Amino acid sequence: MSDFQSYKKMLREWAFEQEPVFIVGPERSGTSLLFQQVSNHPSFCDFSHATVETFSFIRPWQLLEVAGSQNYEMRVYLGAANFTKFQESIRQLVERNKRLTENGMPLAYINEPQRKDIWFERRYKHVLRAFFHDSSINLGGKKLVEKTPAHIRCIDEIIATFPKAKILVSTRDIGEIIASHKKRFKKEIELGKSADDPSIAWLAHSVENYLKYLANIEGIVQRLNKQYAVQVKIVPYGKLTQSPVNTLKDIYSFIGVENINPENIQKERKTQDWDPLLNQLPVVNEVELTHYLSPSEIKMIENEKSHFSDFWY
Repeated sequence: MSDFQSYKKMLREWAFEQEPVFIVGPERSGTSLLFQQVSNHPSFCDFSHATVETFSFIRPWQLLEVAGSQNYEMRVYLGAANFTKFQESIRQLVERNKRLTENGMPLAYINEPQRKDIWFERRYKHVLRAFFHDSSINLGGKKLVEKTPAHIRCIDEIIATFPKAKILVSTRDIGEIIASHKKRFKKEIELGKSADDPSIAWLAHSVENYLKYLANIEGIVQRLNKQYAVQVKIVPYGKLTQSPVNTLKDIYSFIGVENINPENIQKERKTQDWDPLLNQLPVVNEVELTHYLSPSEIKMIENEKSHFSDFWY
């Protein structure tokens, strides 16, 4: 057995032992708050930064590229100083992917008809196991928790990579999600960004487009709840903020850690100045729809609510 085959075998054995927690869900549904509460638990790796979103399952090929802005948050999670060593450890996978790209194979897999083939041929599973293995060491060696809302589209691949993974799906009243996008957009404009700034384009969609997006997420949530019921837990934002102690008790039980009253957890971390609500136990934080949506938009949302399950409330 070659050294690299032995390395992959080690990664496989490690991955099969791990029970990492992945926090996913639509943007503006409370994923950052949920991440902070889970990562506050002493069983989890210390992570004092803002809630980094690695997008590692969405764009795994960026782990094979030279260091740059496109993989900055991946490198924060991994430890920037460890990036070169990480890439050297998977050099054979880097070279394999270069050849596949030269032969015309797409880098992205999620929306491709040959999704499974791309995922397999590019050996993304092994790349990601190596990434999270080294990240675990960088973050202190405790249980891993990672938050990228868009990873809700990659649950099959997450569980293929980590068979014992637990998935927390953050949901929220669909009207509040849409209004929260509008609220954040307004704040970004007040901070000096222009309305056509590409970095905030995700906050500037029409209500119709947000409803289509959320309807798509509803379908994904329904499938996940049926297919991976033992590994997926829906966490409505309303329940987390209205009854944080009981909700976190249920979450701790689901992810297999000791129940600790969150009010008694002492864990040093940097203050999240950009969102003060992340620095405390969850509190009720309803968005007033009329401040950000027109009467016709609110009516449109209300008319669509019947198509959404109770998972959102």
